[in-house]
Parts: sequence; structure tokens; C-alpha cells
Amino acid sequence: MIRPARPGEAESISALAVRSKSHWKYTPEQMAVFRVELTVTSEQIPGRRAHVLEEAGRVVGFYTLLPRDARVAELEHLFVEPTELGRGVGTALFHHACDVARQAGFQDLVIQSDPNAAGFYRALGARLEREIPSSIPGRTIPYFAYSLVAVAP
Repeated sequence: MIRPARPGEAESISALAVRSKSHWKYTPEQMAVFRVELTVTSEQIPGRRAHVLEEAGRVVGFYTLLPRDARVAELEHLFVEPTELGRGVGTALFHHACDVARQAGFQDLVIQSDPNAAGFYRALGARLEREIPSSIPGRTIPYFAYSLVAVAP
């Protein structure tokens, strides 16, 4: 079940994001930088349209959407518990985020992806626009775009 996140879940979903990012074996120094970026506050939850995927009373993934302008939203976070990777949780969250963004009137979704998640976004139809600087000096990350406007066949 995918539902809106509750402000009281901010700490637990931030911890989930850190566990998920840690799955990729980043160094402790890199994780210290990422930990700040992965923190979701209770105040941010409503404005970022945060949603969680819950199974048997347990949150196994979440996403946040950050409005960039009237037509573009950024999929700011999309994280899945490492034990749940490969089960379709991320795909379900991505499609749900697209629906929520579309219903809010956005036409495009942009994603600053972890390099390890690039294949996931490509498989879902996101288009690699460019590489952008990471918060880690000397590193770049993929920047994807995904159209939320249906294209006639």
C-alpha cells in the first residue's frame, strides 16, 4: 500500500534512505556527506508530497517530489530497504510518484540519480540528459528527465 508519509515518520524514512544508500558500499566519508542530503524533516514531508510503501505495517520504501517550477518536479528521493530490492517496490513508487506529479499539473519529472540507480531509471523510460557535479568532489551523477505527458501512438 502506498500512502502519504506522516510527519512523525521523517526520522525513520531518513534512516531508510541511509541504509539504502549504504547498500552501494560508499566510504564513511562519502556517507557523512550523503547523510545530510538524505535527511527528510517532518516539515518537508507535506510540501514534498512524500509517500511511503508499506507492507504488513512496515515501511519498505519512500519517495519525495520537489517542485522546481510550474511544469517540472524533481524526484528528490526514491529509496527502498536493501532487503526489498528487486521486488518491484522501486518501480511501484516511481509510477506512483509520476501519477502524483501528473495530478499536481507537472509535465516533466527530473531525477538526479545515484550512478548505481541509473539502469533502474533507464529501464523505466527516463532519458539521460547529462552528467552533473556530485556533492562529492571529482564525482558526477546522471541527470534524467521523464515526460509526464502522454504521447499519442
